[in-house]
Amino acid sequence: MIDILQIIATSPFLQRALIGAFLVAVIAAASGTFLVFRGLSFMASGVAHAALGGTALGIFLQDSGIAPWFDPIFGALLFAVLVAVFTGYAGESGITQKMEVAVGVSFALSMSLAVFLMYYIPPYRIPQIWGYLVGDILLLNDLDVILLASTAVLLGVITLMFNKEFVYVSVDMEGSIAHGMNARAYHYLMLIVSALAIALATKAVGAILVYAIIVAPAAASNELVKSVRGVIFSVFLIALFAELIGIASSFVLHVSPSAIAGILAALSYILALQIKRIKERVHVELDTKVEDIEEVFVETVVESSEDSHHNH
Repeated sequence: MIDILQIIATSPFLQRALIGAFLVAVIAAASGTFLVFRGLSFMASGVAHAALGGTALGIFLQDSGIAPWFDPIFGALLFAVLVAVFTGYAGESGITQKMEVAVGVSFALSMSLAVFLMYYIPPYRIPQIWGYLVGDILLLNDLDVILLASTAVLLGVITLMFNKEFVYVSVDMEGSIAHGMNARAYHYLMLIVSALAIALATKAVGAILVYAIIVAPAAASNELVKSVRGVIFSVFLIALFAELIGIASSFVLHVSPSAIAGILAALSYILALQIKRIKERVHVELDTKVEDIEEVFVETVVESSEDSHHNH
């Protein structure tokens, strides 16, 4: 234990990775929970891949001299917001299927734009674009950690302030509107803030890990936990556990921490499904046994009553 603490204390990159794991887990808990409630799990992947298109646009504007000041991260955030707004516009009626289609169209458009712009970007800068897809939590710099922390705090504060409103909008959009709630405003707020958080997390740890960490723990928790607070807390724990095991495994097995974390997050959902099925099976068996006991009891009472009546 002392050796581990010494390694952490003398390794700034490991310190940033651990802080990043905690912050990504916060983002997953605050964002992934409501996206799964809303039936928009695909949005995490759409926004994460839209960041590639935004990054490609930023690099193109820099190298072409059109806007040398335009940092690629601005492009990623811009595309994330556009995906959120487009998705929100398609889902104002509350129909989830339309939102999923909008995410799919945004996904295809962003990736197509990224591939198109790569022909006009210097080859040595192409890996910077694909870095958004793979990512590595061990390569976080100070700016990445600051951006992640700022996003996690903003997302956490907004989630705490509008927790009930987000739940109502996620579960019953039409009912919220019917009850006089400004559901569209909360609808857009939830999507835009989540999209910004996903984009910045993608910059830090890659699109693959972001999608796995945001969606899988939320889906797993939603299968087993009933309360909203319980789901949020369990998502945080699952995401953090997967990332920490991924970081530890990278030192022992020399593998990608993002890959291990993604695998563990996905396995959490499969495990949750199995646990739920076992619970349902046990519940059915108990109900059947209770019914059998009740039938035997009723038959016994009836027979005793008949015997007593016959004796009289």
